[in-house]
Amino acid sequence: MVKAKKRTSKRTSTRMREGIKKKAAAQRRKDRKFSKKDPTWRSRVPKDPGIPSSFPYKDKIINELEENRRLELERKERLKLERQERAAAGNMEDDEIMDEDSESDEEEGNGMAALLESAQQAAKKFDGEESDDDEMVDSEEDIEYDIEIDDDNDNDKSELDKSRKAYDKIFKTVVDASDVVLYVLDAREPEATRSRKVEEAVLQNHNKRLILVLNKVDLIPTDNLNKWLDFLKQSFPTVPVKASPTTSSASFNKNLTSNLTANNLLQALKSYASKSNLKRSIVVGVIGYPNVGKSSIINSLTNRHTNSSKACPVGNQAGVTTSMREIKIDSKLKILDSPGIVFPDELNKRSTKANYESKLALLSALPPKQITDPISPFNLLLKKFAKNDEMANGLKQYYNLPALPSSDFNEFSKQFLIHIARTKGRLGKGGVPNLESAAMSVLNDWRDGRILGWTTPNIGKQEDIELDGPKSSLRGDKEPPKVEQTLVVNTWAKEFDLDGLLNDNFGI
Repeated sequence: MVKAKKRTSKRTSTRMREGIKKKAAAQRRKDRKFSKKDPTWRSRVPKDPGIPSSFPYKDKIINELEENRRLELERKERLKLERQERAAAGNMEDDEIMDEDSESDEEEGNGMAALLESAQQAAKKFDGEESDDDEMVDSEEDIEYDIEIDDDNDNDKSELDKSRKAYDKIFKTVVDASDVVLYVLDAREPEATRSRKVEEAVLQNHNKRLILVLNKVDLIPTDNLNKWLDFLKQSFPTVPVKASPTTSSASFNKNLTSNLTANNLLQALKSYASKSNLKRSIVVGVIGYPNVGKSSIINSLTNRHTNSSKACPVGNQAGVTTSMREIKIDSKLKILDSPGIVFPDELNKRSTKANYESKLALLSALPPKQITDPISPFNLLLKKFAKNDEMANGLKQYYNLPALPSSDFNEFSKQFLIHIARTKGRLGKGGVPNLESAAMSVLNDWRDGRILGWTTPNIGKQEDIELDGPKSSLRGDKEPPKVEQTLVVNTWAKEFDLDGLLNDNFGI
């Protein structure tokens, strides 16, 4: 008699199940690795298999689908003709015609909107923006202000016209909302990036404070920096800042690091916040010309407090910041970042538009696509370097200039550009040097700080301004001289404790 076999259990051990999971995961990783190396393109969307050929009613279904598609097209064409006839008869308004035209594309538009929204959410999740916002909600908040500038013909207007329009909207909004205004100046051209009308607008309200921030101090010599600080301190409290963390071998003032200067400015703002005794956080507005480093200064401040340097987008050309943004540093300090504005100046009325645009291009206040004639600002840059032997020698050494004819300035400028075009490969058809491209290359080197140049303060001009007194923006007559200017500067410096900070940290 044969005994029946005992039924074996289908249960497996936990160790075996986990081993199978690990092997399956390893196999999937291996398959993904090989699929990346496969040059054959494959869509991630599963392909519609369609109607099987063995389906008995395939031809009938296909004919019905084609017939429905043809009827739908005929219906849309008929509605379109009816709308055109009614529009020709004057029975419909333009808005009604546009609404009816959009009805046929409504489903497609909704689908595209949903697809765009899902793509944006996926991009945010991929970049990790949602998690960053959740982690920094207690220390840093970014709020964008939607300030629209109503331009009837925006495409026909130049960048200068748009900036003048923005002056009335963005600048006044920042000043009205701020308790402290940081006016950022380029250390290479402080007077060229400074506007007296901005200072007058801030001084009209006695409750507001203005601090001049001298940025890019690593691009000028130490003695020149001290002269500018002494010159600017006669008008307003001034703080030297190096916002960019990158340094080059040819830079100056290497003891003024980005962390040190940012910490100094942050302590000054917090000192004023504690002395102001406000029951709310103080608002600090940052204004200045394009590409002077406003967003970089804010990033350096947030980096010192929250170890995050991505509060504001930055770039090496003008026009990166396009909207006003509020960044919360802590419970006592908020900062407003604004787009760069070319402030109107009375001196510009006496100069031609082309000459004015050349000066702005030399200040890097115009994006490269807005510079129509790069040779004119290049000539201004050459004249600027010709005034100082140290700057001229540095320029010759950087570009390895050979001996060029220097009797005629125009000929020297042309030969200079030809040399740049040949060394950097800026040649056109037939090997003809592209002078405009070479001039733009030099302007980019100047903008990025590869070639170093600076200006010296005009002491006599400052004394004339103080004696004569500025003209009122509302009246044509001259205002009385500001006798209390020195008292105001000293009082504000004590409120921000700038004297102690500068002496302890910089020895200035």
